[in-house]
Amino acid sequence: MNIKNISIVLTILLVAIAATVLMQKGNYVSQATEHYTKTTEASFNGGKKILEYVNNSADVNKLVWAMACEASQTAKTSPDLAKLEAKYFPTTKGSNSIANKTRRFEATSAYFIVSSFDKVDVDKKTDLKTLSGLKSIDVSALLGEAVAAEEIPEGEEEEEFEE
Repeated sequence: MNIKNISIVLTILLVAIAATVLMQKGNYVSQATEHYTKTTEASFNGGKKILEYVNNSADVNKLVWAMACEASQTAKTSPDLAKLEAKYFPTTKGSNSIANKTRRFEATSAYFIVSSFDKVDVDKKTDLKTLSGLKSIDVSALLGEAVAAEEIPEGEEEEEFEE
């Protein structure tokens, strides 16, 4: 073989190797871009969901605080509290514990208030029992404490007030 043939073969081989390297480089870049897009999109969506949960939680907390403040100023009976609950949370109802003289309202499992009353009134016509004489509203759950001061014992029935 002469030098001319060897140089032609080496040139063709060099061009083939360069083309292969350039094609692989393009493939690596597209794979890296695709991977980056998928991971950043997943991270963005996850962060977006976390922000939605935090904002929703803050909104619920704010509404329960507003309801508790308004209740402490205006409510005297359990029907008054039921009206406030319906005003702030139309789809959620609280429950009375006649034995404990309390009314518990849970906006969520983490955000709830327990209202304590002085006495139980009984309507003689309908025999409906209501709580009256609001003593206090326990907001310990809103303050981050795990358990409210007056929990309803297990096995005791709760009576729901219907408007």
